[in-house]
Amino acid sequence: MFAFYKFCKAMLYLPYKLVFPTVVVGKENVPVGRNYISVGNHLSWADTPNIGINIKGVRHFVAKKEIGDNRFVRWLALKLGVIFIDRGAADLTAVKKILRALKNGENVCIFPEGTRNRNNTDLQEIKSGAAMFAIKGNTVIVPMMIFRKTRAFHKNWLYVAPAIDMSAYSGRKLDAETLDEAVALLSERMHQAKEYLDDYVINKRWKEIKAAARAEKKRLKRERKAGRA
Repeated sequence: MFAFYKFCKAMLYLPYKLVFPTVVVGKENVPVGRNYISVGNHLSWADTPNIGINIKGVRHFVAKKEIGDNRFVRWLALKLGVIFIDRGAADLTAVKKILRALKNGENVCIFPEGTRNRNNTDLQEIKSGAAMFAIKGNTVIVPMMIFRKTRAFHKNWLYVAPAIDMSAYSGRKLDAETLDEAVALLSERMHQAKEYLDDYVINKRWKEIKAAARAEKKRLKRERKAGRA
């Protein structure tokens, strides 16, 4: 079902990267060989294509049902695997679709703030959906944080943080107390990821990382020469 998704991604990759240049930090943290739920901060409409284009693999994006009010947008979104959810009600149909996707080994992307953050880059309150789906779907959560609101021809950064293992909650009754604990963990790790990204960009930490990598390369080269002597 992701054939159209892959086709669009292949066609749009270069044009999108040229218009919206984004540096991905932490690519090694993208899980390999298993499915996962990705969560991110929500600053603009471009957050969805930022993740879809820049992160390898395919995924179902969860979006508010109002986006599908336009017939063409709804048709296109459904072709891309989007799952629409009614945020103002207990949308059991959407819940079943998300859990079915996870059961089938597919990836899902959720913006757990629930709505766009139009005022600043600080995280808003984290809703419980992503944590609940991870527990019920027996999978991990991977925070994917965007540095700032995406603007055309302005460099941006996307950080993939280490996966959050939610398996400690799987054997427990999924009541309010358990869910609150899981959401608190998710919120803490998302804040940590955002702080890491802010520090990485603002203080130009990539310079230190590159310098350390060069030093390690030189050290290994010296050791190889010493071993041949």
